Amino acid sequence: MTIADLVAAPKLSQEAFSALVHVEYQLRVLGLVCAAADDEPSKFSTPGSLESWADYSKKQSAKLGCAECRTDATAVADSIKSTVVSEPELSIRLVRNRVCHGGPAPENIDHAALHKVVTDNAERIVRIYEHGHVADLAPYFRTVDGELAALHSFSGTAATYWPRRTEAVDVTDADVVDALKKLNFNRGDRLLDDFAQDIERDLKGFAERDSVYVLVSPPEPIAVRWDRRSSDGPVPRVDRFVIGSDHARMWVTESGLRPYKEFLADVCNWPLLKRRLLEELEEQVSAEKQISRELFPNLQQRVTHVPTLVQFDDDYQGPRTDLTITAACAEVTEGIHSYRGSTNLITLTGEAGAGKTHSLLQFARDSLAANAGLAPVAIYISSSRSSATSLDKLITERVAGTRILDREPVLALCRAGLAILVIDGFDEMLGFRSYDDPLSGLQPILDQLRNRGAVILSARASYSEARLWKSLTEHPTKESQHRLTTMKLQPWRRSQLTELMENLSIDATATEEAPAVRQLLTTPFFCLAYAAWKQDDRSGDFLRFVVDTYLQRELSKLTDLQGSSLFTHEELSEIFCEVAELTARNVSAEVSESDLVDAAEYALGKDLSEKERRRLVALCGMSADWSEHELSFSFTHLAVAEHFLARQVVRLPFPQALALLADVAISTLCAQLIASMWPAARGETLIALITALQDRVSSAPSPRECQSAMASLGELWARVHGTAQNTRTVSRIVVDRLELNGSGTVTLDQVQVKYLVVGPGVKVRLTSSRIEQLDLSRTSGNPLLDDSHSQVDELFTQGGLASTPRRIRELLGLPEEPVDESAIEAFFREKIANARAPIVVDRQYSPPDEDVRFKWTREHGDKWQTYAKRLVSEGKLIEERVNAAGPPKWRLRVTEAFLDQ
Repeated sequence: MTIADLVAAPKLSQEAFSALVHVEYQLRVLGLVCAAADDEPSKFSTPGSLESWADYSKKQSAKLGCAECRTDATAVADSIKSTVVSEPELSIRLVRNRVCHGGPAPENIDHAALHKVVTDNAERIVRIYEHGHVADLAPYFRTVDGELAALHSFSGTAATYWPRRTEAVDVTDADVVDALKKLNFNRGDRLLDDFAQDIERDLKGFAERDSVYVLVSPPEPIAVRWDRRSSDGPVPRVDRFVIGSDHARMWVTESGLRPYKEFLADVCNWPLLKRRLLEELEEQVSAEKQISRELFPNLQQRVTHVPTLVQFDDDYQGPRTDLTITAACAEVTEGIHSYRGSTNLITLTGEAGAGKTHSLLQFARDSLAANAGLAPVAIYISSSRSSATSLDKLITERVAGTRILDREPVLALCRAGLAILVIDGFDEMLGFRSYDDPLSGLQPILDQLRNRGAVILSARASYSEARLWKSLTEHPTKESQHRLTTMKLQPWRRSQLTELMENLSIDATATEEAPAVRQLLTTPFFCLAYAAWKQDDRSGDFLRFVVDTYLQRELSKLTDLQGSSLFTHEELSEIFCEVAELTARNVSAEVSESDLVDAAEYALGKDLSEKERRRLVALCGMSADWSEHELSFSFTHLAVAEHFLARQVVRLPFPQALALLADVAISTLCAQLIASMWPAARGETLIALITALQDRVSSAPSPRECQSAMASLGELWARVHGTAQNTRTVSRIVVDRLELNGSGTVTLDQVQVKYLVVGPGVKVRLTSSRIEQLDLSRTSGNPLLDDSHSQVDELFTQGGLASTPRRIRELLGLPEEPVDESAIEAFFREKIANARAPIVVDRQYSPPDEDVRFKWTREHGDKWQTYAKRLVSEGKLIEERVNAAGPPKWRLRVTEAFLDQ
């Protein structure tokens, strides 16, 4: 499209209004062409008016240095004086002003005369352009979607270009903005011009195409002539607007001045719109409930809303942790009424099952159901199962059912403070690289919000929030201003779980599960799963039940555009198993994005398609965070990771399972899960696996070379052989807690146990071992054989607690050994060397009585004082004065002489 296409006369058959409006467009094009021909053009104002463009064209054409072109330009400028109505005599300017201000079009317009004016104008403008005065049309003109468009207005941060036949386009490109800034426009009435531009933009989504015409002629009100789109056909309207006190934007009505947002509410039929949005939302709520009913069929009918707490952080009040999600959303709603010169970007993050979708649906539902006049409503947009590849398309797709809104009206309502845009699952959009630069995907929306309104973005992980911060920091020159508010869903407290259980009439007595499993009960989804498990009185393992339910939930989201599952239940489980092994081998809770994909491809035995990769990364049920320029993924809960590591051990062939256990130190929970999952019908028994692992550990040259295998052996042996009715032996194990029950003699050879519990009926023989704490409170007598007591650091019996060899022998009823001074000194020396806290003493070298950590200093009467005094005199201990209230105190610090002895 060329200049000739821009200024060509409308068809004679078109109504007179089109020709009247086109005269102004021709004058704008002429003025811009003349400006483009000059290195230093005269100042002009945007958007300008009919008269101002006529005057500017005359003035600027004089600088062309061409008499022919100046004559043509003057003729075009003077064409607005041409008479097109004979009785009474009216010029184009007068008729156009009357019509554009809402007056009726004269019935006796001379259509032929009007058409001749626009035709002659077109020919003259083309002659001027083709005379070769213009080397470059930019930035006065710009090609938009293959069509040439003329500059309409410039706000200082964005330029609007009008093509001949399509809608105006906002441009914020830095090169365009910088070039226009250099032109040093006459701004005119900036407030009025900006208001006029906003009205024009706001009406795009409500008006028939090419029907909006805005007239700005101070001191008259802004007049807007347009055709409202409706199911019954175009509805012609003329509306007027003014800037009121305190720069308030007002709509002029028959009953007086009304706030501008009342105009937009009137245009979109506010009550009907709210009703339809609520109907659309209820469909979404029903869909979510259907998923829940499928997961928990006997539970969902009675579940009540239990508010979740959030960590709320904004620029004005700082971080707070005492807000419910309901209160936080209310603060966001109240905040859009305060103009702060920026769009509020609110990120809502939380792990899978934390209640993001439920909370946002509740927020939107409350806002739409409330009978609160023009209070803002939340327009809920879900990215789940959408084919949209941009936010523009997603918004249009999700609000199409209202038959009132599309993207443009939604943004208009947000700008006016009538709506808050809520994008649920921002990180789940198909084909949208939100991971790499979330701001780039948001930028088109934010530019159109023009530093107003609020947008809530939910994501499973904090990386989207971190990347937004990074983008905002790295691109400070972007003209649209944004501020970031963060909302992080907090783990449920015990009181919230109790409230849920009481509402469901379910006993909420604390379980005896491992702490990692109890930690699951801080997430609403897992709390519901726990409630369903308790209600159904299931006999199976809770963790297995909840993880399988969790997988089923994830599979409902891992679908293609046709709704078909991308992975089966077993495939997704195998992917998680591979990831669990990878994290365990790396001794890290996290894996990179590439490692996640590699694990999935290995588990599935095939290469993933780009679509499968994107959906897996977005919806894998793992937390994602951004660190060191790449994504890292981790299981949302330790118990989930342990579950899939146990599954991996069980599903692997026997040699591979043995190798994995030898390389990776498993936890108590993982061992428990392996024991519960091991198939009874499998050829190799779990006992055979433990025996093979024992053989591998025993054959190692030294314990240092098999620490991981020793830990795995210890946990599995404790689970399988800890309770038995026979004599049993284990060698080289490392375990935090070991319970021995049943009967028989248990030999623990070269073992390291932090806490050993011995039940009645069991005898224990320790050889070359170390037991940090031995609990014999459940048995009577002395179950320790031979000199096993000498390998115990601390003993707890029905008779009390002992932490020294003498006291341990006393509690076990063993005769007191002859005093060996060298042994006593060796005991003190070992205690000093291994002391985990500074030894603080008084002038007599006695620690405070209340400090139980140093009870060992009192086990041998005054021998400690004598020993400590001697070491100080020998320079092996140094006294350092301690600044503290009360009697004087000194800290004993060892010297190199002590270490060398």
